[in-house]
Amino acid sequence: MSVKRWKNALHGAHAGAVAMAPFAWVTACVLASVSACGGASEPPPAGPSNVAANADKPAAPATTPAAQAEPAPSAAAAPGTASPIASAAPEPTATPAPAATPAPASVPDTGGCPAGMVRIKGGSFKLAAIKAQVTVKDYCLDVNLATTDQYAACVQSKKCNDGAVKVCDPSTYGAEGKGNLPMICIDFVQATDYCKAQNKRLPSGEEWEWAARGGPEGWTYPWGNEAPAEQLCWSGKTKRDGPCPIGSFPAGANPQGVLDLAGNIFQWTTTGNDVVSSARFGRGGSWRDSGDEVKAGKTAVFKTTYRCGYLGVRCAMNAPPAP
Repeated sequence: MSVKRWKNALHGAHAGAVAMAPFAWVTACVLASVSACGGASEPPPAGPSNVAANADKPAAPATTPAAQAEPAPSAAAAPGTASPIASAAPEPTATPAPAATPAPASVPDTGGCPAGMVRIKGGSFKLAAIKAQVTVKDYCLDVNLATTDQYAACVQSKKCNDGAVKVCDPSTYGAEGKGNLPMICIDFVQATDYCKAQNKRLPSGEEWEWAARGGPEGWTYPWGNEAPAEQLCWSGKTKRDGPCPIGSFPAGANPQGVLDLAGNIFQWTTTGNDVVSSARFGRGGSWRDSGDEVKAGKTAVFKTTYRCGYLGVRCAMNAPPAP
């Protein structure tokens, strides 16, 4: 296989330049990271955020105006006198204290990206799986995973389709009370169409990993190098039977406040390989995992036609000029 073919397959439309490793090493690494995902007719295999620093803060309450002082009663005229005693002057009314100006609510710095996204500043790093040096440019990334309600709205708009989205176990689509859970059981084309409907795109594997490692921090997990415990939705501490509502684990956020980059569900990326035909990398691990699968550098390979109860979507887009 030629170097050019590997580069094209590894990076898709959005990858940076790659310094290639020998094919044998690449193949071994990719195969070692393969994770099967049951299709419509296959059962899933047995297997396995701090909120952004600038999260909204409540405005300071207005100071209650001071109560007005009651005026003193007038003195009564003395009986039997020609000249009444002058009334005592009322005490002046206290001036109400001015209301304090509410502090403006803190707004997360999106870096010029649309609401619900944050700017991830680009840089160069070595991919964990193959140790290839890559470079990514600035891009915007959704803070949260796409929810079932959001996907349903896309279907209503006729820009998405709901074909076979209920065949997985578990399934969230059309299930009462699960609108805020991640949308799962969608294949690569459905994930791509969803992002396109938002005027966005799927992230490349390089972009995804850069965000999950804290960018230049080079962390093992989005929150740092501390071993996973309560920072994510996974089965490493408590065995779970499905995904968690988005954003339920703020302690697991990356430095820009992106949530659920580890655990909850795998997320489709545009990066693929030549070892498994038409496959794409899913990143992040899931609710059913309990080990290294949730590390930022881990990859899982999914055929583009696969759909699972632990695979969904998060969108990205090219960043606008720096503000």
